[in-house]
Order: sequence, then structure tokens, then C-alpha cells
Amino acid sequence: MIHVPLTLAAVLPFLEHRVEDLAHQQITDPAHPDYGALISPEYGMTWGQLDAGFVTRVAYRFLAAVALGDEQRIATARDLLPRAVLAADAMIRAQRPGGLLDLITVNIDSGPDTGFTVQQLCTVVELARLRATEVAATLAKSPSGDWPQPTQVGFAPVAAGSNRQADPNWAALLSKIEQFIRRAVPGMMDGGFHTPNHRWVIAAALSQAARLFPDLDVRRAVDAYLAEGVDLDAEGFFIERSVGVYDAVNTRSLLLIAENYGWPGALEAVERNLSLDLRLLHADGTAETGLSRRQDYGTREVALGLAPCYLLYHGLRPNPLFSRAAQWLWEQAPTPAGHLEWLLYPLFKYGDPAPADASLPDDFTLHLPANGIYRVRRGPLSASFFQDATRLLSFTFGAAELTSLKIDATYFGGDCGRFIGDRLEVKGGRVVLWSEGRRRARRPGYELPLGRPVPPEQWTAMIAERKLRTLPPLFSLLEAREAADDRGRGFDLRLRTLDGLDGVAVQLAFDFPPGGVWETADTRTKPVAGQTIFLKQGRGAMRYGNDVIEIGPGAAAHSMWQMREAEPAPNHVRVLLALLTPVDHAFTIRAYRGVGRA
Repeated sequence: MIHVPLTLAAVLPFLEHRVEDLAHQQITDPAHPDYGALISPEYGMTWGQLDAGFVTRVAYRFLAAVALGDEQRIATARDLLPRAVLAADAMIRAQRPGGLLDLITVNIDSGPDTGFTVQQLCTVVELARLRATEVAATLAKSPSGDWPQPTQVGFAPVAAGSNRQADPNWAALLSKIEQFIRRAVPGMMDGGFHTPNHRWVIAAALSQAARLFPDLDVRRAVDAYLAEGVDLDAEGFFIERSVGVYDAVNTRSLLLIAENYGWPGALEAVERNLSLDLRLLHADGTAETGLSRRQDYGTREVALGLAPCYLLYHGLRPNPLFSRAAQWLWEQAPTPAGHLEWLLYPLFKYGDPAPADASLPDDFTLHLPANGIYRVRRGPLSASFFQDATRLLSFTFGAAELTSLKIDATYFGGDCGRFIGDRLEVKGGRVVLWSEGRRRARRPGYELPLGRPVPPEQWTAMIAERKLRTLPPLFSLLEAREAADDRGRGFDLRLRTLDGLDGVAVQLAFDFPPGGVWETADTRTKPVAGQTIFLKQGRGAMRYGNDVIEIGPGAAAHSMWQMREAEPAPNHVRVLLALLTPVDHAFTIRAYRGVGRA
């Protein structure tokens, strides 16, 4: 956790450290064909977006030092400007003929990935203009002869007596950024996209570019994107439902569009989504990602990417709750390395946020039926029930986490034997998930012979012609109620099968992240990722420091370590309760803080 306020001065040291790391990745040999470019240590390749990131960070470092009036920092930042100019040359070389960059891991000649870069570079130009007077005044104070030595990085030396009101490297950097943006705009206008958020990334980047350089006519492309309308549903979710990653991309882009182009309803859409996200955060600032349709699904990281969006919105429409949310996310983050420029951008524009005492939501229930989630927050306790997912429940309590509860049966495999909530009902404090067991075509059942030739190449095509011997689906329900007693706070749950054949093996799988200590009445151990534990009777608890999640009672009707076609959990510790149908098993989940419970 970060124990300093969210201010320009507090963020700058993290940026300085990141710039120093990146500087080691730059090719500094003038004889190298990629002179000035940065090489990704992970991929072993140069990468235009990496070059642009270095350019942005060096520029921000210089502007922040000027804003703070720190002469030592200013001198150090200025020493890096020639290297940023070299990186700017490299990012321009990386542009394809149409002006676009590659995302070297997947998207080649990519309009949206160029859009991400143009967004950041446009903020550099915007802030440079905003701070032009301060920059000029700062550079005017510089004593003669203290420029960085440009001959070391490929520039002719400054003639004696030159006008030192402007640093030639700073001016060159801004000029090259403008060159990159101007080359990128035509490609972005007609370059297309892949995912829903890409539309707003491109539209925002074009809007920023046109406001900075009014001779760029981007209206045709921007209007075409905006004509599609914001992809926000009635409950406040974007299509991708990605609290951990793409909500920040969407809301930031919409805020940039609203400010630079104007779009009725954009700010209202941002407010609705950011307000919803406050109720999708756990007590430690990590995001509930169980609904995500993107790569953050099932991850647990502090949603620091949202903090700049809360600040930008607050700058446009003062909202103490959003200001407090940004500061809180900053405080919760273990490291802000991935969001430094966007954190600094609103701090440059609007100044350090005033201390806000608004109370963030931490005691509520929330049912969002259109998206199939029921949320419970009680201080440090945060739980989510999910419809249409194998992950039925996530549960966190401070540092303790139950990543998922999953239920499987050896009933014809796949979605036929998995408990997936076809319905999620909430009434009177009771949550019910219904699994009808009908998600797999032609199962449960067996194909019957056709009584005529079946050519091998027609096997699949002719399956639909076969009659079936059908069996009853495994119809089950899971009920839950909030509960609190001397064992802690959590839920009382009950799993029942209402249809299906008897004698079928069933498992309740509780998946915990590694790092905890597993305790029962007669066992204490530190399990590792990929390990499976059977809770055969009584209760067991997973302890993470002072925070504990307890489950039970156990059940031991079978000993299948890895049930066939059940989703494995190689990155988690799995605790199993083993049952046979018909099932009627009541169990509890409790959380508490401290050394133990009687």
C-alpha cells in the first residue's frame, strides 16, 4: 500500500524510477540500425509503442519537475531529453506507411493500438502548451553552457550565444511528437478496430489531435464512431464488463471525447459506469472481475486504472465521492507503475485533489439481474454470486480470498454435469441459483442405431438423425443467506438435487489462492498451488495472516481427486467436499479476523 497522498509530488518519484528502468532498454550505439529505439526485454524486439511510452514518460518527468520548481529534478530530466528525441525518431520509424503502429504480440498495422499511443502523446502536447510559460521561465534561468551535450546523441552543438529561452531538445521532441500524430491520424480514421472499447480509443485520439491541430479534419471518422452510441446497458456495464482493465479505457476515452469534441450524454455515461464500479470493488480496492469478458476475468488487482478517470471526471464536474475514490485506490495500490502518466495528467490539469471525506460504499447488497450478479459488501467482507458461470461465488475478507466455489458431477461430462446458474433469484435476503442441467445438446442420453449405413465422413452430420434414449437432467439448486454468529460473518448455504439419477458423484470445489495456512481440528499445513485437499468432516479454515475464511462441514462420499471434465485449478489450492446424489447438503462460509474461534 502507498502511504502518501495522491499528489503530483508523490507520483513523480514512481515515474522517475520507471524512466530509469526504461532508459536501460534503449539502444545507444549510433552504428546500430535501431539507434534510439527501446528493446522489449520480454520479446527481444523493438516496439514503437515502447518508444512512445518512453517519450511520454520523459516528457512528463520534465514537465512535473518544472511544475514543482525542483532545480535538481529539472536538470536530471533535461539530461534525458536528447534520449527522448532519439526514441521519438524510432517511434516515427516504427510507423507503417499508413502511419499506424504494430502491437507486436498480435495486432499488425493497428489503428486502435496507435490510438492508445496518440492519446498519450496528445496529452504531452496539451500539457506542454498549458505549461509553456513555466517551461520558458525555467529554461531562461539556466546558466550558459548547461545544455545536455547533443553531440553525444546525434545533434549538432548549440552555437555560443544562442537564444537559451528554449531548449532545442524540448522543441525537437515536441516537433517530432507532432509529426507522429499527424502521420497517424489518416491511418486511424480508416484503420478499423477489433473490440468495443477500440471505437472510443480511436475517436478520443482523433478528437484530441484535431483540437491540438485544427487543420486536421477528423469529423467524418469521429462522427461515424459516435453514431453507434455508447455501449452502456441499463445497469451501467459496458459490453466488455471489464472493471479491471477496459472500464478505465472506456471512461477515459469518453471523457477525452467530451472535453475535446463534445458528445451529449458522454459524461452521464461515464458517471453511471464509474458509480457502478464503486460497488464492484472489494475492501482492498481490488476489482470484482467475475463478469468480465476480457483478460482480467478472475483476476484480483487494485483497479488503479480507474483513479485517473475519477479525477478527470471530478475536474470536469466536481464530485467529492469520485475524488475520494481516486485517492483511496492510490492508497490501496501496491505499485502504480502501469498508470503513472494517466495519474499525472489530471494532476497537471486540475492540480492536486483536496482531501475528501466522502464515504465510499461499503455496506450494501446489489442485484443486477440483467448481468446476472448479486453483490454483498459488509465492510471487509465482499461476496458475489454469479449466473451463467461455473464460478458460482467469490468471497473475500481483507487479505483472505475464496476465489471461487464450483460444483461438478460425473453426469455425462461438460456442461451437463456442471452446476451453471440458469436463474439467479433474490428475495427476502435469500439468494437462489438454479441449474437445470440442459446446456449440453443431446445429453443426458444415448444415441440409438439408425439401422442403415453410416459413412465415416457423414458420422457427425448424421448424429441429428439418430433417436435418443434420454435420461433426466441433473436439476439442482444452491441457496444462500447472509449469516453472522460466533464463528464470524458470511453465508449459510444449501445444495440440493431435484432431479437426475441416484449414485452420481458430486463435488463442491472451494478454490483458494496459494499463500494461506490450512487448518482443521487436527491439521495445520501450508498447501501449494495445484494441491487438492479433501475436507471429510468438520470445518476447515484458510488463514491469510489475521484474516480467515472457514468452510464446512465436510463430506466424504467419494475420493475423486480430479473429477472428469471438472475445471481444474492449477493456480489455486482446491478443497473438496465429496457427495453422492441425491444431494441435500447444508454448509457454511464464515470469515473472521484474529487468532481463532471456539
